[in-house]
Amino acid sequence: MRKHILFLFIISTLSVHAVERVSLEQLQADWSHYTNQTVLITTPLVVCGSFFDSLLLAPERLFCPDERALGLADGDSTMYYAIQAHNHASSVCLHCRNAYYDVRTGDVIRGLQARVTGPRQLLTGKSVMTRHQPKDRLPKPRKKELRIVGANIENYFADLGGYAHKRTTPAQQAMKTRKVVKALRAMHADIIACCEMQVGDKAPRMLLEALNKGCQHYAYATMPLADNDRIGGCFIYNTKRVRTCAEPLSAYRDTANHYYARMFAMPFEETTTGERFIISLNHLKSKRAGRGNYDTHLKRMQNTDSLLVMLPQAVEHFGDTDILLLGDYNCYTQEGPIQAIVRAGYAEMLPLGQANDYSYSFKGEAGYLDRCFASPSMAVQIVRVRPWHINADWYYSHGAYKMKDKSMHRYADHDPIIVDVKLLNSK
Repeated sequence: MRKHILFLFIISTLSVHAVERVSLEQLQADWSHYTNQTVLITTPLVVCGSFFDSLLLAPERLFCPDERALGLADGDSTMYYAIQAHNHASSVCLHCRNAYYDVRTGDVIRGLQARVTGPRQLLTGKSVMTRHQPKDRLPKPRKKELRIVGANIENYFADLGGYAHKRTTPAQQAMKTRKVVKALRAMHADIIACCEMQVGDKAPRMLLEALNKGCQHYAYATMPLADNDRIGGCFIYNTKRVRTCAEPLSAYRDTANHYYARMFAMPFEETTTGERFIISLNHLKSKRAGRGNYDTHLKRMQNTDSLLVMLPQAVEHFGDTDILLLGDYNCYTQEGPIQAIVRAGYAEMLPLGQANDYSYSFKGEAGYLDRCFASPSMAVQIVRVRPWHINADWYYSHGAYKMKDKSMHRYADHDPIIVDVKLLNSK
Protein backbone atom coordinates (compact mmCIF):
# COMPACT_ATOMS: atom_id res chain seq x y z
CA MET A 1 0.00 0.00 0.00
CA ARG A 2 2.78 2.39 0.92
CA LYS A 3 4.62 1.61 -2.32
CA HIS A 4 1.43 2.29 -4.27
CA ILE A 5 0.96 5.67 -2.56
CA LEU A 6 4.63 6.57 -3.14
CA PHE A 7 4.30 5.65 -6.83
CA LEU A 8 1.20 7.85 -7.22
CA PHE A 9 2.99 10.72 -5.47
CA ILE A 10 5.98 10.47 -7.83
CA ILE A 11 3.73 10.33 -10.88
CA SER A 12 1.73 13.37 -9.72
CA THR A 13 4.93 15.29 -8.97
CA LEU A 14 6.35 14.56 -12.40
CA SER A 15 3.13 15.63 -14.07
CA VAL A 16 3.23 18.98 -12.25
CA HIS A 17 6.78 19.65 -13.36
CA ALA A 18 6.47 18.19 -16.86
CA VAL A 19 7.64 20.52 -19.62
CA GLU A 20 5.50 20.61 -22.72
CA ARG A 21 7.27 20.56 -26.08
CA VAL A 22 5.78 23.12 -28.47
CA SER A 23 6.77 24.85 -31.68
CA LEU A 24 6.82 28.63 -32.01
CA GLU A 25 3.84 28.35 -34.36
CA GLN A 26 1.82 26.63 -31.63
CA LEU A 27 2.65 29.38 -29.17
CA GLN A 28 1.74 32.09 -31.65
CA ALA A 29 -1.62 30.41 -32.33
CA ASP A 30 -2.74 30.73 -28.69
CA TRP A 31 -0.46 32.47 -26.23
CA SER A 32 -3.14 32.48 -23.52
CA HIS A 33 -3.24 28.67 -23.47
CA TYR A 34 0.43 28.48 -22.42
CA THR A 35 0.58 31.49 -20.09
CA ASN A 36 2.38 30.70 -16.79
CA GLN A 37 3.52 27.34 -18.18
CA THR A 38 7.12 26.25 -18.75
CA VAL A 39 7.59 25.07 -22.33
CA LEU A 40 10.40 23.69 -24.44
CA ILE A 41 10.35 25.43 -27.83
CA THR A 42 11.34 23.03 -30.59
CA THR A 43 11.78 25.78 -33.21
CA PRO A 44 15.40 27.01 -33.55
CA LEU A 45 15.42 30.72 -32.69
CA VAL A 46 17.78 33.38 -34.04
CA VAL A 47 18.90 36.27 -31.84
CA CYS A 48 17.74 39.43 -33.63
CA GLY A 49 18.54 41.84 -30.82
CA SER A 50 20.58 41.73 -27.63
CA PHE A 51 19.63 44.11 -24.85
CA PHE A 52 20.70 44.56 -21.25
CA ASP A 53 18.29 42.04 -19.72
CA SER A 54 16.54 40.46 -22.69
CA LEU A 55 16.93 38.95 -26.15
CA LEU A 56 14.67 39.47 -29.16
CA LEU A 57 14.22 36.11 -30.88
CA ALA A 58 12.64 35.02 -34.16
CA PRO A 59 12.83 32.01 -36.52
CA GLU A 60 15.03 34.09 -38.86
CA ARG A 61 16.77 37.45 -39.07
CA LEU A 62 14.36 40.37 -39.14
CA PHE A 63 14.88 43.18 -41.65
CA CYS A 64 13.68 46.75 -41.44
CA PRO A 65 10.55 47.32 -43.58
CA ASP A 66 12.28 50.24 -45.36
CA GLU A 67 14.94 47.81 -46.55
CA ARG A 68 12.39 45.75 -48.50
CA ALA A 69 9.47 48.10 -49.21
CA LEU A 70 8.80 51.75 -50.01
CA GLY A 71 8.82 53.80 -46.83
CA LEU A 72 5.81 55.65 -45.50
CA ALA A 73 7.44 58.99 -46.30
CA ASP A 74 7.42 57.97 -49.98
CA GLY A 75 3.81 56.88 -50.09
CA ASP A 76 1.58 54.30 -48.45
CA SER A 77 2.97 50.82 -48.90
CA THR A 78 0.97 47.64 -48.33
CA MET A 79 4.18 45.61 -48.31
CA TYR A 80 5.69 47.92 -45.71
CA TYR A 81 2.83 47.24 -43.29
CA ALA A 82 2.96 43.52 -44.08
CA ILE A 83 6.66 43.31 -43.19
CA GLN A 84 6.08 45.38 -40.07
CA ALA A 85 3.28 43.05 -38.96
CA HIS A 86 5.35 39.95 -39.77
CA ASN A 87 8.30 41.18 -37.70
CA HIS A 88 6.05 41.88 -34.74
CA ALA A 89 4.12 38.61 -34.89
CA SER A 90 7.08 36.30 -35.43
CA SER A 91 9.35 37.71 -32.71
CA VAL A 92 9.40 36.97 -28.98
CA CYS A 93 11.13 38.70 -26.09
CA LEU A 94 13.11 36.46 -23.75
CA HIS A 95 14.03 37.90 -20.35
CA CYS A 96 17.13 36.07 -19.15
CA ARG A 97 20.35 36.40 -17.19
CA ASN A 98 22.80 36.39 -20.10
CA ALA A 99 25.53 39.01 -19.93
CA TYR A 100 24.85 41.43 -22.78
CA TYR A 101 28.34 41.03 -24.21
CA ASP A 102 28.14 37.20 -24.36
CA VAL A 103 25.38 37.01 -26.99
CA ARG A 104 25.59 38.29 -30.56
CA THR A 105 22.93 39.04 -33.09
CA GLY A 106 22.67 36.05 -35.42
CA ASP A 107 23.38 33.48 -32.71
CA VAL A 108 21.04 30.47 -32.68
CA ILE A 109 19.23 29.00 -29.67
CA ARG A 110 17.95 25.41 -29.88
CA GLY A 111 15.68 23.70 -27.38
CA LEU A 112 14.87 26.86 -25.44
CA GLN A 113 13.10 26.14 -22.15
CA ALA A 114 11.31 29.10 -20.62
CA ARG A 115 8.12 30.17 -18.88
CA VAL A 116 5.46 31.97 -20.89
CA THR A 117 4.52 35.15 -19.01
CA GLY A 118 2.30 36.72 -21.66
CA PRO A 119 1.88 37.22 -25.40
CA ARG A 120 5.38 37.18 -27.00
CA GLN A 121 6.96 37.25 -23.52
CA LEU A 122 9.21 34.50 -22.14
CA LEU A 123 11.16 34.28 -18.90
CA THR A 124 14.01 32.12 -17.68
CA GLY A 125 15.93 32.52 -14.47
CA LYS A 126 19.23 31.40 -15.96
CA SER A 127 21.48 32.05 -18.92
CA VAL A 128 20.66 30.37 -22.24
CA MET A 129 23.15 28.54 -24.40
CA THR A 130 23.61 29.94 -27.89
CA ARG A 131 25.49 28.65 -30.90
CA HIS A 132 27.70 31.53 -31.95
CA GLN A 133 27.83 32.36 -35.60
CA PRO A 134 31.43 32.32 -36.88
CA LYS A 135 33.25 35.62 -36.76
CA ASP A 136 33.45 37.37 -40.11
CA ARG A 137 36.93 36.89 -41.61
CA LEU A 138 38.25 39.55 -43.97
CA PRO A 139 40.85 38.48 -46.55
CA LYS A 140 43.61 40.88 -47.52
CA PRO A 141 43.25 42.79 -50.80
CA ARG A 142 44.87 41.19 -53.81
CA LYS A 143 47.94 42.50 -55.54
CA LYS A 144 47.41 45.71 -57.55
CA GLU A 145 44.07 46.35 -55.83
CA LEU A 146 43.29 49.37 -53.69
CA ARG A 147 41.14 48.82 -50.63
CA ILE A 148 38.79 51.69 -49.81
CA VAL A 149 36.63 51.56 -46.68
CA GLY A 150 33.61 53.53 -45.57
CA ALA A 151 33.47 53.47 -41.77
CA ASN A 152 31.25 55.19 -39.25
CA ILE A 153 33.42 55.38 -36.11
CA GLU A 154 30.61 56.79 -33.95
CA ASN A 155 31.30 60.01 -32.12
CA TYR A 156 35.08 60.00 -32.11
CA PHE A 157 36.08 63.07 -30.10
CA ALA A 158 39.44 64.30 -28.85
CA ASP A 159 37.76 66.88 -26.58
CA LEU A 160 35.49 65.46 -23.91
CA GLY A 161 33.69 68.72 -23.18
CA GLY A 162 30.41 69.84 -24.70
CA TYR A 163 28.62 67.19 -26.75
CA ALA A 164 31.01 64.40 -25.78
CA HIS A 165 31.12 65.26 -22.07
CA LYS A 166 28.02 63.29 -21.09
CA ARG A 167 28.84 60.36 -23.34
CA THR A 168 32.49 59.49 -22.82
CA THR A 169 34.98 59.19 -19.98
CA PRO A 170 38.76 59.33 -20.53
CA ALA A 171 39.01 55.57 -19.93
CA GLN A 172 36.28 54.88 -22.48
CA GLN A 173 37.93 57.25 -24.94
CA ALA A 174 41.23 55.38 -24.61
CA MET A 175 39.49 52.04 -25.10
CA LYS A 176 37.62 53.34 -28.14
CA THR A 177 40.87 54.55 -29.69
CA ARG A 178 42.45 51.14 -29.14
CA LYS A 179 39.46 49.40 -30.70
CA VAL A 180 39.30 51.74 -33.72
CA VAL A 181 43.03 51.44 -34.38
CA LYS A 182 42.93 47.66 -34.14
CA ALA A 183 39.99 47.54 -36.56
CA LEU A 184 41.55 49.96 -39.07
CA ARG A 185 44.76 47.97 -39.14
CA ALA A 186 42.84 44.72 -39.64
CA MET A 187 41.07 46.21 -42.66
CA HIS A 188 44.36 46.61 -44.59
CA ALA A 189 42.81 49.71 -46.12
CA ASP A 190 44.55 52.24 -48.33
CA ILE A 191 41.81 54.84 -47.78
CA ILE A 192 39.28 55.00 -44.94
CA ALA A 193 36.37 57.42 -45.26
CA CYS A 194 35.38 58.06 -41.63
CA CYS A 195 32.03 59.44 -40.50
CA GLU A 196 31.30 60.91 -37.07
CA MET A 197 34.69 62.36 -36.26
CA GLN A 198 35.03 65.64 -34.40
CA VAL A 199 35.44 68.60 -36.76
CA GLY A 200 38.97 70.03 -36.91
CA ASP A 201 42.43 68.55 -36.49
CA LYS A 202 42.52 67.30 -32.90
CA ALA A 203 40.56 64.07 -33.36
CA PRO A 204 42.33 62.94 -36.59
CA ARG A 205 45.71 63.70 -35.07
CA MET A 206 44.87 61.75 -31.90
CA LEU A 207 43.77 58.77 -33.97
CA LEU A 208 46.79 58.93 -36.29
CA GLU A 209 49.18 59.18 -33.35
CA ALA A 210 47.97 55.75 -32.25
CA LEU A 211 47.58 54.35 -35.78
CA ASN A 212 51.08 55.36 -36.91
CA LYS A 213 52.97 53.75 -34.05
CA GLY A 214 55.70 51.68 -35.69
CA CYS A 215 54.89 52.68 -39.28
CA GLN A 216 54.34 56.47 -39.70
CA HIS A 217 52.76 56.29 -43.15
CA TYR A 218 49.12 57.28 -42.58
CA ALA A 219 47.90 60.83 -43.11
CA TYR A 220 44.50 62.51 -42.97
CA ALA A 221 42.47 64.98 -45.00
CA THR A 222 39.35 66.85 -43.96
CA MET A 223 37.52 70.11 -44.53
CA PRO A 224 39.64 73.07 -43.30
CA LEU A 225 37.67 74.12 -40.22
CA ALA A 226 38.67 75.12 -36.71
CA ASP A 227 38.26 72.58 -33.92
CA ASN A 228 34.73 72.63 -32.54
CA ASP A 229 32.12 70.38 -31.03
CA ARG A 230 30.48 69.31 -34.29
CA ILE A 231 30.61 65.97 -36.05
CA GLY A 232 32.30 65.85 -39.44
CA GLY A 233 34.05 63.48 -41.80
CA CYS A 234 37.67 62.64 -42.41
CA PHE A 235 39.81 60.64 -44.84
CA ILE A 236 42.69 58.57 -43.50
CA TYR A 237 45.00 57.26 -46.22
CA ASN A 238 48.18 55.28 -46.72
CA THR A 239 50.73 57.67 -48.21
CA LYS A 240 52.68 54.74 -49.70
CA ARG A 241 49.73 53.85 -51.93
CA VAL A 242 47.80 57.08 -52.57
CA ARG A 243 48.06 60.83 -52.21
CA THR A 244 45.63 63.72 -52.33
CA CYS A 245 45.92 65.96 -55.37
CA ALA A 246 43.67 68.95 -54.59
CA GLU A 247 41.68 70.59 -51.80
CA PRO A 248 38.32 68.99 -50.93
CA LEU A 249 35.06 70.31 -52.33
CA SER A 250 32.05 70.60 -50.01
CA ALA A 251 28.41 70.16 -50.97
CA TYR A 252 27.71 73.36 -49.02
CA ARG A 253 29.32 76.75 -49.61
CA ASP A 254 28.40 78.11 -46.20
CA THR A 255 30.98 76.96 -43.64
CA ALA A 256 28.48 77.64 -40.87
CA ASN A 257 26.26 74.89 -42.26
CA HIS A 258 26.45 71.80 -40.05
CA TYR A 259 26.87 69.58 -43.12
CA TYR A 260 29.80 71.51 -44.59
CA ALA A 261 32.22 69.00 -43.00
CA ARG A 262 29.89 66.00 -43.35
CA MET A 263 29.39 65.97 -47.13
CA PHE A 264 32.43 66.60 -49.31
CA ALA A 265 34.50 65.13 -52.13
CA MET A 266 38.25 64.51 -52.21
CA PRO A 267 40.42 63.60 -55.24
CA PHE A 268 43.08 60.91 -54.82
CA GLU A 269 45.92 59.69 -57.00
CA GLU A 270 47.55 56.27 -56.95
CA THR A 271 51.27 56.77 -56.29
CA THR A 272 52.54 54.11 -58.72
CA THR A 273 50.32 54.70 -61.77
CA GLY A 274 49.17 58.28 -61.27
CA GLU A 275 45.59 57.16 -61.88
CA ARG A 276 43.08 59.54 -60.28
CA PHE A 277 39.64 59.08 -58.78
CA ILE A 278 37.24 60.94 -56.49
CA ILE A 279 35.66 59.80 -53.23
CA SER A 280 32.54 61.53 -51.98
CA LEU A 281 32.10 61.09 -48.22
CA ASN A 282 28.54 61.73 -47.09
CA HIS A 283 26.72 61.63 -43.77
CA LEU A 284 23.03 62.46 -44.12
CA LYS A 285 20.66 63.59 -41.39
CA SER A 286 20.09 60.88 -38.79
CA LYS A 287 16.73 59.44 -37.84
CA ARG A 288 15.26 60.13 -34.44
CA ALA A 289 14.74 57.12 -32.22
CA GLY A 290 11.12 56.15 -32.04
CA ARG A 291 10.01 58.55 -34.78
CA GLY A 292 11.73 56.97 -37.75
CA ASN A 293 11.33 58.50 -41.15
CA TYR A 294 8.77 61.24 -40.71
CA ASP A 295 10.35 64.43 -39.39
CA THR A 296 13.87 63.82 -40.76
CA HIS A 297 13.05 62.46 -44.22
CA LEU A 298 12.77 65.95 -45.72
CA LYS A 299 16.19 66.94 -44.36
CA ARG A 300 17.78 63.83 -45.87
CA MET A 301 16.17 64.65 -49.20
CA GLN A 302 17.64 68.16 -48.98
CA ASN A 303 21.06 66.65 -48.21
CA THR A 304 20.68 64.44 -51.28
CA ASP A 305 19.74 67.38 -53.50
CA SER A 306 22.90 69.22 -52.39
CA LEU A 307 24.97 66.10 -53.02
CA LEU A 308 23.62 65.66 -56.55
CA VAL A 309 24.47 69.27 -57.31
CA MET A 310 28.03 68.87 -55.99
CA LEU A 311 28.96 65.68 -57.87
CA PRO A 312 28.91 67.18 -61.41
CA GLN A 313 30.82 70.16 -60.00
CA ALA A 314 33.42 67.76 -58.61
CA VAL A 315 33.81 66.11 -62.03
CA GLU A 316 34.43 69.50 -63.64
CA HIS A 317 36.57 70.85 -60.79
CA PHE A 318 38.83 67.79 -60.45
CA GLY A 319 38.75 66.72 -64.10
CA ASP A 320 37.80 63.08 -63.52
CA THR A 321 34.59 61.07 -63.88
CA ASP A 322 35.59 58.21 -61.56
CA ILE A 323 33.52 58.87 -58.42
CA LEU A 324 32.95 56.55 -55.48
CA LEU A 325 30.27 57.53 -52.94
CA LEU A 326 30.66 56.22 -49.40
CA GLY A 327 29.32 57.07 -45.97
CA ASP A 328 26.42 56.76 -43.57
CA TYR A 329 23.29 57.76 -45.49
CA ASN A 330 20.89 56.96 -42.64
CA CYS A 331 18.55 55.53 -45.29
CA TYR A 332 17.50 51.99 -46.00
CA THR A 333 17.48 50.66 -49.55
CA GLN A 334 13.92 51.58 -50.53
CA GLU A 335 13.92 55.11 -49.12
CA GLY A 336 13.70 58.24 -51.27
CA PRO A 337 17.29 59.55 -51.00
CA ILE A 338 18.76 56.20 -52.08
CA GLN A 339 16.40 55.93 -55.03
CA ALA A 340 17.17 59.54 -56.04
CA ILE A 341 20.91 58.83 -56.17
CA VAL A 342 20.32 55.72 -58.28
CA ARG A 343 18.05 57.64 -60.66
CA ALA A 344 20.81 60.22 -61.05
CA GLY A 345 23.00 57.54 -62.62
CA TYR A 346 25.11 56.30 -59.70
CA ALA A 347 25.01 52.52 -59.41
CA GLU A 348 24.29 51.06 -56.00
CA MET A 349 27.01 48.49 -55.43
CA LEU A 350 26.10 46.88 -52.10
CA PRO A 351 22.73 45.10 -52.05
CA LEU A 352 23.13 43.58 -55.50
CA GLY A 353 23.22 39.83 -54.86
CA GLN A 354 23.34 40.47 -51.09
CA ALA A 355 19.68 41.08 -50.29
CA ASN A 356 19.96 39.31 -46.94
CA ASP A 357 22.97 41.28 -45.76
CA TYR A 358 23.14 44.43 -43.63
CA SER A 359 25.42 47.02 -42.07
CA TYR A 360 23.31 48.10 -39.13
CA SER A 361 20.80 46.70 -36.67
CA PHE A 362 18.32 48.68 -34.60
CA LYS A 363 15.72 47.25 -32.22
CA GLY A 364 16.18 43.82 -33.76
CA GLU A 365 15.73 44.87 -37.40
CA ALA A 366 18.70 44.84 -39.79
CA GLY A 367 19.41 46.71 -43.00
CA TYR A 368 21.86 48.87 -44.94
CA LEU A 369 22.39 52.42 -43.67
CA ASP A 370 25.95 52.53 -44.98
CA ARG A 371 26.14 52.74 -48.75
CA CYS A 372 28.44 52.39 -51.72
CA PHE A 373 27.57 54.05 -55.04
CA ALA A 374 29.74 54.52 -58.12
CA SER A 375 29.67 56.52 -61.32
CA PRO A 376 29.51 54.38 -64.50
CA SER A 377 33.26 54.75 -65.15
CA MET A 378 34.08 53.84 -61.54
CA ALA A 379 31.64 50.93 -61.25
CA VAL A 380 33.55 48.84 -63.80
CA GLN A 381 36.72 49.20 -61.69
CA ILE A 382 35.17 47.81 -58.51
CA VAL A 383 36.20 44.21 -57.96
CA ARG A 384 34.17 43.43 -54.83
CA VAL A 385 32.21 45.23 -52.15
CA ARG A 386 30.79 43.93 -48.88
CA PRO A 387 30.07 44.87 -45.26
CA TRP A 388 32.42 43.48 -42.64
CA HIS A 389 30.41 42.33 -39.63
CA ILE A 390 32.52 43.39 -36.67
CA ASN A 391 30.12 45.86 -35.04
CA ALA A 392 26.41 45.51 -35.73
CA ASP A 393 26.14 41.98 -34.31
CA TRP A 394 27.63 42.93 -30.94
CA TYR A 395 25.57 44.49 -28.16
CA TYR A 396 26.46 48.06 -27.37
CA SER A 397 25.23 50.91 -25.24
CA HIS A 398 27.55 53.90 -24.97
CA GLY A 399 29.65 53.50 -21.86
CA ALA A 400 28.87 49.79 -21.49
CA TYR A 401 32.22 48.49 -22.72
CA LYS A 402 33.86 45.74 -20.73
CA MET A 403 36.92 47.70 -19.72
CA LYS A 404 39.13 44.62 -20.11
CA ASP A 405 37.88 43.98 -23.65
CA LYS A 406 40.91 43.92 -25.96
CA SER A 407 39.04 43.06 -29.15
CA MET A 408 38.26 45.39 -32.04
CA HIS A 409 34.60 44.39 -32.07
CA ARG A 410 31.89 46.97 -31.53
CA TYR A 411 34.16 49.99 -31.86
CA ALA A 412 31.01 51.61 -33.32
CA ASP A 413 27.41 50.74 -34.09
CA HIS A 414 27.82 50.44 -37.90
CA ASP A 415 29.71 47.79 -39.87
CA PRO A 416 32.38 49.15 -42.23
CA ILE A 417 31.89 48.80 -45.98
CA ILE A 418 34.90 47.20 -47.70
CA VAL A 419 35.49 48.14 -51.37
CA ASP A 420 38.30 46.58 -53.42
CA VAL A 421 39.16 48.53 -56.55
CA LYS A 422 41.46 47.75 -59.46
CA LEU A 423 42.01 51.04 -61.23
CA LEU A 424 42.13 51.02 -65.02
CA ASN A 425 44.84 53.23 -66.45
CA SER A 426 43.09 55.81 -68.61
CA LYS A 427 46.26 57.33 -69.98
